[in-house]
Amino acid sequence: LGWIGGTVRAFDPQPGLRVPHMGWNDVIPQAAHPVIAAGEAYYLHSYHFDASDHVAATCEHGGTFTAAVAKGNIAGVQFHPEKSQAYGLATLERFLTWRP
Repeated sequence: LGWIGGTVRAFDPQPGLRVPHMGWNDVIPQAAHPVIAAGEAYYLHSYHFDASDHVAATCEHGGTFTAAVAKGNIAGVQFHPEKSQAYGLATLERFLTWRP
């Protein structure tokens, strides 16, 4: 949609790097945002969004990739909140109570 600049890229398979990236991994905030918090989330993806700006959180899997973006009244995450148990429920609650 072009709301946040960047490119969608496939993970580059490397020895010892599992693709798709599947399982629990960190969400590392890069900027303060009411929806995004540090924690562990569940990921299941072979592609990631390489954001040029507005990176709210990152994760490590064969290098650093964007785990969340935020700009104005837009927030998006790479992980699956619905599969991320207590962390995911808390993320959804923060999103629902967020008043940008």
